[in-house]
Formats: sequence, C-alpha cells, structure tokens
Amino acid sequence: YQRRVRGAKNRRGAMMCLKRKKAYEAQIARLSGARMTLEEQVMAIESANVNLEAMNAMRTGAQAMKSIHKNMSVDQVDDTMADIQEQMDVANEISDAISQPVGSDMYGEFDDLEAELEALEQEDLDDKLGSLEANLAPMASPTAASTTTTSISSPAVPKSDPEDEEAQLRQLEAEMAI
Repeated sequence: YQRRVRGAKNRRGAMMCLKRKKAYEAQIARLSGARMTLEEQVMAIESANVNLEAMNAMRTGAQAMKSIHKNMSVDQVDDTMADIQEQMDVANEISDAISQPVGSDMYGEFDDLEAELEALEQEDLDDKLGSLEANLAPMASPTAASTTTTSISSPAVPKSDPEDEEAQLRQLEAEMAI
C-alpha cells in the first residue's frame, strides 16, 4: 500500500513538474516574442534617425547652395568668362608684340626678301635656258639655232618639222633627267 501511495505521489509530482516546464516554456516564448518586437522597434527608430539626419544634411546643403547662388547668376558667370577671354586675348597680343624684333620693318623686309628670291630664281632659270640653248645649237643648223633662240625668248611658235621637234624633246628629257 505504501508503494502505491508513494508511486501516486511521484506521479503527481511528475505531473506538476511537467506543468511547470510547460509554463516556463510558454513564458520563454512570450519573452522571446516581446524581445523580438523590441529589437524591431529599436531598428525602426535607428532607421528613422538616419533618415532624419540625411534629411537635415540635404536641407543644410540646399540652403548653402541657395546662399552661394544668391550672389551669382548664369549671366554673371558668362560675363566673367567673357572678361577672362578678353584678358587672355590682350595677353596674347602683348606676348606677340614683345616677341617681334625691335626696330625692324617686318613687312618691308619681307618684300625685299621676296624680290631677292624672285631675282635668284630668274637668274637660275636664265642659266638653265642658256645651257639648253648651247646644247641645242650643235644639233641644229645655224638657221634652226636662230629659230630656236627666237622661240625660247619670244612666245612665237617655231617653224620646224615634227621629226626635229621629237629629237629636241628627247634631248630635253635627257637633260632634265640628269
């Protein structure tokens, strides 16, 4: 009998332990849920603070830009850029003026040099024509030589036969190749 009573007591004790265990587990689940809710609220508050700080920074930036642009307009910038370009042009003109030799008439000197160059080119051309006439004279008869001389110095067309012209052309080509 005592065993039965003792066994029944233990059974009741075991049941009480199981009830307490279930109550503790339910309490743990409620506390975990509440903790999770609190953590979510903390994250939402932190996110709202970050958004507020970002908004304040953007507002401050916009106000700073307004105050900066209050004293500046697109027309003023265009005018300033035009002034800078004008000053750059003046600086270039001054630089060009400084770089020219002092006391020389550049255009007069250029005209003199041009005339001298033309004279040298004409002299070189005359020398080439003289050597050409000298080479053509032995090939042609004295009457042909005088005709050739007149044709070179005047624009008149020489009167000679086509075979003679071809020989002169071959001679001229040979001289030009040298």
